[in-house]
Amino acid sequence: MRKILEIPPITENDIDKVSKVIDTIANNLDKDCRNELIELQRLTGKPHSVEEFAEYWGWTDLDSLARITLMPEPPCVSDLDRTEIEKIIGIIKESFISGEDDKGQYYIELLHKSMSVPDVLNYIMSGQDVKTIADQMLSAKNNVILL
Repeated sequence: MRKILEIPPITENDIDKVSKVIDTIANNLDKDCRNELIELQRLTGKPHSVEEFAEYWGWTDLDSLARITLMPEPPCVSDLDRTEIEKIIGIIKESFISGEDDKGQYYIELLHKSMSVPDVLNYIMSGQDVKTIADQMLSAKNNVILL
């Protein structure tokens, strides 16, 4: 896979730092968490809101949420070829099985941005094989009107 398609590495030290800040926010939702949000933005390079971390334990664990929070915005790669699309679809499917939510979300957003196909996740979750999903997404890409 081309370098631009690889996820930038996240260090365990960063995960620990972000986890602590998220935990502080999640346990103090009734208090002013501006300083924690500023620290989180400094660590991740992205703005965040308190609501992102409210009762996270109902849908994920702290480590996964820290990884998702640290994950950079994926690039728009307008020249994806069929082989790369199939590889990315395979990575997304595997990430659902392995529980690597951060990796799956990164590549879902990369496909969405790069192909301008809405509802990328619906294609992935269709139960079809990788080649069929790629066919459907490539066909849908040709039908999207960009404004």
